[in-house]
Amino acid sequence: MFLATTDFMSWAIPIAVGLFIGYLIATRGKGNKDKIMSMEAEEFRANMRKGQLIDIRKVEAFENERINGSRNFPGRDVFANLFKLRNDQAVFLYANKDRGTIRTVANKLVKKGYMPVYILKGGFDTWPYNKK
Repeated sequence: MFLATTDFMSWAIPIAVGLFIGYLIATRGKGNKDKIMSMEAEEFRANMRKGQLIDIRKVEAFENERINGSRNFPGRDVFANLFKLRNDQAVFLYANKDRGTIRTVANKLVKKGYMPVYILKGGFDTWPYNKK
């Protein structure tokens, strides 16, 4: 008989191990959600001087208009410049929008030990305050 009770352990254990490994793979990286927070513009502005303000937009956009006091590391260039960041201070990130590349950058920064990471909700496009 194909599924005889004596053979139960020979197929049940590999299935259980496979399910467990699949669970671990599916949930990896999900623990960063509490270390990355979105902030409304008012709260972001009130707290951004307590950490490092990073603009990940393109150089041209940064040179045209930016939040005063920010440094520009376009897109994923921030990873080539990690030596310029302190990992004992919060990181405040903004881009044109608050989704896409900025989320990827925030997740990778957390994985590299830069915590907490704050993202400007709505992005630079919704920044209601003075721009430099």
